[in-house]
Amino acid sequence: MITRFVYRCALLLALFFGLSACNEEEDDYISKYCPGSCTEVTGKVLHSNGQPLANVQLLATWKTGDGTFKGGGGMTRKKAVAYTDAQGSYTLRFLIRDSEMNAGRFVVAVQGTNCSVAVCPTHTLYWNKEVKRDTTFTHDFVIR
Repeated sequence: MITRFVYRCALLLALFFGLSACNEEEDDYISKYCPGSCTEVTGKVLHSNGQPLANVQLLATWKTGDGTFKGGGGMTRKKAVAYTDAQGSYTLRFLIRDSEMNAGRFVVAVQGTNCSVAVCPTHTLYWNKEVKRDTTFTHDFVIR
C-alpha cells in the first residue's frame, strides 16, 4: 500500500515538473506595414571587415522564463522577421501586447544555418531600460 502511494506521488511529481519545464512557442507576426503604435528595431548587419551583408534573416521574439537551463519553461512568441537589403540594413516592426508590457524580454537575433552565439550574435531589449511602444531602436550586428 505504501509502495503504491509513493509510486503515485513520484509519478505526479514527475508529470508536474515535466509539464512546467515546457517552453510554449507561437507566432505573432504582423505585416511589415504595421498599423498603430509599432515598435521598430533597425540597424545594419556587417561582416567583421565592415562590409554590409545582404539577405541575412533577423528574428524578433518575446520570451518569458529565465532561460537558465534548457527546457526551463516559459513562452517564446515570434514577433517579426526581416531580411537585410544590399546595404545590410534591416527594420523589424511589431506590435507589443498589453501582456508583454511588464514581463519578459525581446530578443533580436541573426538567423542562419551555421549560426552560433559567437558567430551570429543576439541583442536583448529589457523593459525597464529600453522597450516602449511606438519607439525605434537601432542596433547593428557584426558577424565574425
